[in-house]
Amino acid sequence: MEVVVRCWIKNLEYLREDTRNVSIVGIIVGKSEAKIFDSAEGEARGVFTLTLRDSIRDTINCVFWGSKDFILTTNKAFKYGDVVNVVEARVSSPERSGFQPVSSSQFLLTVNEDKGKIYQYTGPQENFRKFLRVPLKSMALTLSLADVNSRGELTSGDFVDVLVIVRAIRPAREVKTRFGKITQCREIIVADKTFPGMLLTFWGKCCDERIDSWKPLKTSLMLYDVKSDFSSFHRAVILSFTSRTLITEDVEAPEAEDLIAYAANMPIIEGFSLDTNDLPAPEHIRSVMSVQQVLDRAEGQLNAGNDTQFTALIYAVITKLDLDGFSRIVTERCAFCKKIINGECAEADCALLQFNGSQMNIVTFEILVDLSDHTGTLANCRLVSDAAERLLGLTPGQFLLLSPDQRSQLKWATLLERCAVKVVVRKKSIFRPRMWIGVVECRLADCEDVARNIKVY
Repeated sequence: MEVVVRCWIKNLEYLREDTRNVSIVGIIVGKSEAKIFDSAEGEARGVFTLTLRDSIRDTINCVFWGSKDFILTTNKAFKYGDVVNVVEARVSSPERSGFQPVSSSQFLLTVNEDKGKIYQYTGPQENFRKFLRVPLKSMALTLSLADVNSRGELTSGDFVDVLVIVRAIRPAREVKTRFGKITQCREIIVADKTFPGMLLTFWGKCCDERIDSWKPLKTSLMLYDVKSDFSSFHRAVILSFTSRTLITEDVEAPEAEDLIAYAANMPIIEGFSLDTNDLPAPEHIRSVMSVQQVLDRAEGQLNAGNDTQFTALIYAVITKLDLDGFSRIVTERCAFCKKIINGECAEADCALLQFNGSQMNIVTFEILVDLSDHTGTLANCRLVSDAAERLLGLTPGQFLLLSPDQRSQLKWATLLERCAVKVVVRKKSIFRPRMWIGVVECRLADCEDVARNIKVY
């Protein structure tokens, strides 16, 4: 016969260390990723933490320990925003852990696989759900991003509270750690009134669902105990989500409303923007450089760190021009959202605008070329559409009508020929994950011109 244990529902503010058979009802406001490890006996064990809230003031951490299967199953079953009932958890008052969120309660709930349970709460939930948008701390304790950035290279593992707006969301990517483990990395660009953009990095998949629901320039985030560090790779201060970090989305506070109103006038950051309207005119590009000088100024010893872009005239040979292969040469983009499409745009807003208007989709050249000289190679330079039309003597529509043999002839008329190439180089930054090189003019070079101007270094 199953033993029935009677549990007393108790609010967090009345919790004591000697409390037994207690039932806590609260909403999940924080969730860590499950950590799996081998025990001393060689068994696969795991642990993860939920942070619960049952009032404006009261939060508590609840740690789950157990076998690998128990931890992975329980971790998957409960997510941010669920109202749960924790039954028969052990109540203790350990020292504060630097690996858990800071809670208002001095106590810690512990659920082991054979002691304690967690269930989805089936009672009224409206009073709990409102806590998802209520600040966890006083808004007076928040710092601006300019304050966080002010320490520059001296920033080292500081935990700060900041109110930010989501400015851009980058796709997830897999990264191999120094221990050889493959993990997921997700990068968000956040901003506030004082700073145009700072990188926020998430490791693992614990926040994927939340990130997918965020909208650039519309979602505000109140970040609690987010880690700030100076990144030598990005040459900038960045933020990192850790096991200590809690996030409140669209927090109910005048400061958040002001930030969202301010963000309405911010330009949207395209993940890989191909807008070339603001590129310098070719006739204004006169500074002759070698390939190595371009690389040094963009990333190496000559990098001043202040200018975000520069121009150069390079006398180089085109060593890659895949006009007759499998590379994408001509791209069709939606006239409204600028996304690559094949026919009609799948976005509902764009389809409505196309139905009501007469604006045609944008068909352009998007050709990647390699430029080489005696000092090195610049790979994957983007030959912008106007420059491509002048070099090839064709429009994108005319190019699509060429036969494979005609495309090969067109390629070999330019490939491995010495050219005078005018480029715009945009350095790697928080907004741009890698260096971008755009070719705004490319023409066959005169031998005397090359001999007179080519750089030794």
